[in-house]
Amino acid sequence: MKFVLLGALCAALAAGATLLVVRRDAPPPQIAAATLSPHPPPIDAAQIATGRIPMERMPPEVGQALETYSDEIVKNAEAIATRQARITGTCAPGSAIRIIAEDGSVRCQQLPRGVVSVAAIGGMPRLAGTVTEAAGVPGGAGRYQKEGEDDFLIVPISLPDGAIVTSMSYFFVDDDPAVDTVAYLYRSDDKPLASVSSAGAAPRIRAETTERIDLKRIDAAHFGYFIYFQLSTRAGSGIMPISASVAYRLP
Repeated sequence: MKFVLLGALCAALAAGATLLVVRRDAPPPQIAAATLSPHPPPIDAAQIATGRIPMERMPPEVGQALETYSDEIVKNAEAIATRQARITGTCAPGSAIRIIAEDGSVRCQQLPRGVVSVAAIGGMPRLAGTVTEAAGVPGGAGRYQKEGEDDFLIVPISLPDGAIVTSMSYFFVDDDPAVDTVAYLYRSDDKPLASVSSAGAAPRIRAETTERIDLKRIDAAHFGYFIYFQLSTRAGSGIMPISASVAYRLP
């Protein structure tokens, strides 16, 4: 009887060991795919650079911040889209800016009257051998002749097309009793329109004006206009043109 029981016990133990070996070597149980949380693919650099990232793929903090400040973002975008561009347009002499467009262009309107001035200090001598030098005096700055034959400084002046010249003024220093200076308004076809000359001597800036004008109507479509300032080597700094101005009106 003992042998029978012992044999049965041994058989049971052998069966249990076999079961354990089988279960140990068996593959692990599969977890249902439905129980796993979905994991989206990572965000690549191209999406970040273009800004095309779906909301559901953004971190929750970013989505909350966008929702919180969305109104401000929209307002800033609208403000940037409608801001005024840098002004790039210009108006010709004798006119003023009337309207500025969003793209920076301008619309001009002509003024009924005006004055255009030029400075002699920026003029070029008519002759190549003329030597001039800039100098300052109380109330202004000009240019006088140091070497060469008596010459003129030439300065272009821009006048509005169609304007009627009404007067010309000349500002100068004439401190030489023996030499006078003259300023001329010329057209590019070598025709004079006006002239103003000095008289006497004084060590200060003076002004003379004339209303005697020839060829009064400006034809800027066909001609250029210049101011000629007379110099003198003998007078030196005693003759120093400062500036000239031309007054006009529109018809």
